[in-house]
Amino acid sequence: MVRNIFKIFARSPFEPLTKHLQKCGETAAKVPEIIESLKAGDSIRTKELAKEVMLLEHEADEIKHDVRDHMPKTLFLPVDRRDLLRLLSAQDEIADQVEDLAVVATIKPGIAVPDEIVEELDRVVGLVMDCVKRAMELGDAMEELLEAGFSGPEADLVGMIIRSLGEQEHVADKRQYKLSQKLFAVADQLKKEDLVLWVEIIKTLGRIANSTERYSKELRNILAR
Repeated sequence: MVRNIFKIFARSPFEPLTKHLQKCGETAAKVPEIIESLKAGDSIRTKELAKEVMLLEHEADEIKHDVRDHMPKTLFLPVDRRDLLRLLSAQDEIADQVEDLAVVATIKPGIAVPDEIVEELDRVVGLVMDCVKRAMELGDAMEELLEAGFSGPEADLVGMIIRSLGEQEHVADKRQYKLSQKLFAVADQLKKEDLVLWVEIIKTLGRIANSTERYSKELRNILAR
């Protein structure tokens, strides 16, 4: 019934919202590749990946602007327009943080990667990508949520994914702290600029995970209304 009302009175914002989230997911998928290029000392590949990230982030921005420009202002929206705009902003932050990572990774060619941090770095990247995966699962569930009027088993499933993402983000935060400890344990072996860049890279990885949790919280707020 809700979907039928949408078809009659307004363009549904959920399809472009999901499209935008998917583009943010494509952007985030470049994170492991960027880290691998840094580990390989392949500055050329890192720059190529940064360009790909910037293009994807730009495409995400174009979708975002389209969603904002065509967001229905009618009373027939099943979700408050302001909530949808906050959800859009939260998912857009995922792509923004990935772009920040790409920029930092290309500031200095040949950033030194201490062997002592590699294992923990890979673990953190894996956890961050798990958070992104959970966020994409939430996006995939939006159509079913709409069909169900944001209630029932579909809402229960989304709630379970939201809780799982929150737990995953907490684990990522803890591993990020461990990674920082390992980095500073070998700080005297690094050039000052490399240390500064790795501190920022680690922080930005954490921000990517945080942005997925922010997205899940915005969706949870919608379900709670």
